[in-house]
Amino acid sequence: MEKPAVRPVCKRLRTKGYYVTGPNDVDLVEFSSTASYWCAHTLIVLGPDDVLCAPEACQPGRTCFEAE
Repeated sequence: MEKPAVRPVCKRLRTKGYYVTGPNDVDLVEFSSTASYWCAHTLIVLGPDDVLCAPEACQPGRTCFEAE
């Protein structure tokens, strides 16, 4: 059975768990209704393009997207 393709997310996407449990233990690919997302570049919930940060929004094609 093939593994589903992993969607890349911007390397600047952050949640509190990123700092509590470490970046390798946080799933930034799947949206969590209990997580608060922000951009490590702007340090607010909006990216440099003034769009909200979330796994489904911080994808390739967004002007501010940065790959891992």
